Amino acid sequence: MKIKEGFVTRKIADTIVAVPTGELVNEFQGMINLTNSAKFVWDLLQENTTIDEITNKLSKKYNIDINKAQSDVEIFVNKLRKYNIIEE
Repeated sequence: MKIKEGFVTRKIADTIVAVPTGELVNEFQGMINLTNSAKFVWDLLQENTTIDEITNKLSKKYNIDINKAQSDVEIFVNKLRKYNIIEE
């Protein structure tokens, strides 16, 4: 799975946002606010990857329990799926 082509991230003041570009603006009219850890996951999703790979990298990067990392990744990915932002 990975993020659909056509989204860009920008830092505006202290906020990181992801916004659609081009024709994706017609599909998704809004922006996504990203925390630092969500941006880390977002960046991993730029390439085809799995929840397990992301979970392991998130756990190591932020030194958090693997179960907590997996739960957080699944919640985030499910939100992206809800808005059709992920290609499976």
